[in-house]
Amino acid sequence: MKPQEEVKFFDGFVQEHGEYDVLGKGAYKQLLSRFKSLCDPTPGENCLDCGCGTGAFTRRLLEFDLDLVGMDISPRSIQSAQAQATRERYVVGDISQLTMPDSSLDIVVFSGVLHHFPQSQFRNKILGEAYRVLKPGGRVFGFDPSAHSPSMWLYRSPASPMYSSAGKTDNEVLLTRSQLKSELAKAGFEKIRVRGIGGISYRYVEGRVARIFLPLYNLYEEFLRMSPFENFLGTFLISFGMKPPCP
Repeated sequence: MKPQEEVKFFDGFVQEHGEYDVLGKGAYKQLLSRFKSLCDPTPGENCLDCGCGTGAFTRRLLEFDLDLVGMDISPRSIQSAQAQATRERYVVGDISQLTMPDSSLDIVVFSGVLHHFPQSQFRNKILGEAYRVLKPGGRVFGFDPSAHSPSMWLYRSPASPMYSSAGKTDNEVLLTRSQLKSELAKAGFEKIRVRGIGGISYRYVEGRVARIFLPLYNLYEEFLRMSPFENFLGTFLISFGMKPPCP
């Protein structure tokens, strides 16, 4: 794991593009729908968005009237997020070493960040930190590119003949259901759910060839969302767990 590589990449992306917000409206609609159904958020609950980047997903969580804090390792990303903030707050921080007290948060979100930690030991540490800061009955929610997805495998697996490293760091990997389930369980979470979702449209991707095929990919995502194979072949894996309530 090379944290400075992440900082360099995202600081550079924000410097060039102004912010990091690459998903389409349909993707956010799917993610917010799953967040609502799984986490059942209550207005006023404390929520930490880990790996928030420039706040693309954090800002969209405002519709649930949560007390929101976004955290990211990239200073430029946080600077951009804070410049757009309304009711939410943003801080530069290391999600593997949270500064929040034990049992102080209701919800912890991992905004497409767990797959930036290629070794299980690092993900275990991060999920352990989330468990520590959550109150009894607190929830964890995340989304990451799926190793079971044909489109993600073609585009992001080094074993694919169509693999592209454009727009990604060397740390990034595709994750499996079994990895996420076992790591959530190891951290102590219960009521664990990991499932695939489609409809993950993009409005921007790096790489000239990828941009040519982007409309076709987005059309495929819509068909996948409506198909009976969404859970098995979904482009993102949604992960959820709950910290056991007090006896």
